[in-house]
Amino acid sequence: MSRITVVAASVAALLSTLTADAALPDPVTKAMREVGVPMNAVSIYVREVGQVEPLIAHRSTVPMNPASTMKILTTLVGLDVLTPNYTWKTTFSTTARVEAGVLQGPLYLHGSGDPKFVADHLQTAIKALRDRGIREIAGDILLDRSRFASVDYDPGQFDGQALKPYNVSPDALLFNFQAVGFRFVPQPDNSVTVTTDGPPPDGLALTNRLRATGGNCGDWRSLVTPVFTNDGNRASASFTGTYPRDCADRAWYVSLFDHNGLIAGTFARMWRDAGGTWTGIMKDGATPKNARVLYTHTSAPLASMVTDINKFSNNVMARQLLLTIDAELSKRPAVAKRAGRSIREWAKSRGFDISDVVIENGSGLSRNERVSAQSMAKLLEYGLTAPFSSDFVSSLPLAATDGTLVNRFINHQADGSAYLKTGTLTGVKALAGYLLLPGDRKMIFVGMINHGNAEAGQRALDAAVDWVYQTQSQVPSKAPQLEPAKSN
Repeated sequence: MSRITVVAASVAALLSTLTADAALPDPVTKAMREVGVPMNAVSIYVREVGQVEPLIAHRSTVPMNPASTMKILTTLVGLDVLTPNYTWKTTFSTTARVEAGVLQGPLYLHGSGDPKFVADHLQTAIKALRDRGIREIAGDILLDRSRFASVDYDPGQFDGQALKPYNVSPDALLFNFQAVGFRFVPQPDNSVTVTTDGPPPDGLALTNRLRATGGNCGDWRSLVTPVFTNDGNRASASFTGTYPRDCADRAWYVSLFDHNGLIAGTFARMWRDAGGTWTGIMKDGATPKNARVLYTHTSAPLASMVTDINKFSNNVMARQLLLTIDAELSKRPAVAKRAGRSIREWAKSRGFDISDVVIENGSGLSRNERVSAQSMAKLLEYGLTAPFSSDFVSSLPLAATDGTLVNRFINHQADGSAYLKTGTLTGVKALAGYLLLPGDRKMIFVGMINHGNAEAGQRALDAAVDWVYQTQSQVPSKAPQLEPAKSN
C-alpha cells in the first residue's frame, strides 16, 4: 500500500479528466444493430494510452455487469497489494511425538487460501511425512481454514448447477479446485475406459457401462447418460450411455464432494497407497500455537496464479485471490464484502476513483457486480505503469494465440497484437484490455453489452476492435510516452 509514485500520481491526474464523449462509429453501430443489440445496452470506451480525449466513449460512465472482465480488477489489485512473488503456504504440523513410526496424536493441516493446491502437491506432502518415518497417524487430521471467515454458501444459487466446478465456494484449504476429473478413452473392443485423474478418493463409487460408437463427438456429455450423487464425504458417478470414438480422450470435471470430503478421501487413499495407516477422521480444527511444522507446501508465485486466472478465466482462483487480498489488508479472517470496500480505498490511495465498482466475489460470476467502462479503463491504465506491468499484461489472453482468445481474432489485425480479457454470462458479453498498434502505440479498449442478445453481440465487439485497428494503425501518435512507475 506504500508504493505510490510520482508517475502513478501523474497518471491518476490524467485519468481524473476523462469526461469527454465520443460517439460510436457507424460500423460499430451497424454491427450492434445487425445482431439485435440496442445502443442503450452497450458501453464502450477506447482511448490511446497517454491521451486525454477518448476515441470512443459511449455510455462509458454507466455501471455495467462486466462478467469475467472483473478479474482484471482482482488480479491487478492482487499484484499491487501482494506483489508478484507472493506465495501461499499450506502447513502440516503436530503437537504429538513420533514413536516407533507412529504419530501419537493429531495432524494439523493449515491452509492460507492457496488457489491451486492440487493432488500432486498432497502426494508430495505425504511422501515428505513418510520420509520423516511416520507410517501411522494415531489421531485425527484437523483442518485449519481460519484464514477465511466461515460463510453459508449454496453452490447452486447462481445458476442451479451445483456440481459445476466454476460454482465452487472459496476455502482457505481449497483442494484440487474441489473437483473430481473423469477421463474417457474408447477402446478397440467398443468398450470405454473411465478413470479418475489421479488416485480415486475413498468414498467415490464409479459405475461404467459405456459403449463406444460411431458418429461425431458433438455434445458427447449428453450421450454418456451421467448420474451423479453427492453426500458430503461420499459420492457416486454412473455412466451408462454411448461415447463417440471421434471424441478420443476427453475429461469431465465435477464438484462431487464437499471441501472436507474430497481432501479426506484423497488423503486416505494416497496415505494407504504410500504404505501408511490411518484410522481417524478428518474434521475442522484450529492449529495450536505450539505445533511444530512437519512439512510446508509453498505455492507457485502470484504472477503465475494471475496468468491462470486471466487466461483461462478461473472463477474459484479469482475468489481465492480476492479473499487473500482482504486477509492481508485487514489482518482478519477474510470477508468478500469487506474486500470490496478495501479495493475502493486502494484506488483512492493510488490517486483515482472507482466508486462505481460493486464487488461481490471478484470473479465476475455474479449478477450484482458492476463497473463502468471508464473505471475499467482507469484500472487498465494503472496496470501499464505499475512495477508489475509485464506480469499483468502478459496474464491476459493474447488474441488468436492462447487462453480464452485462442480461436478468436484469427487472421484479423488483432491476431497476436491484442491482450484482452473476455467476459461471458447469460445476457452479458464483455471484452477489455490493450490493443497494440504500430509505433509502440497502445489503445485501452473496454466494451460491455448487457442484453438478452449479448451472446450475438460478441461479433459486434470484435467489429469495434477491428475498426480501431483499421482506422488507427496509420495514424501517428500524439500521446506522450508514460514511464513505468517504480517502487519506493
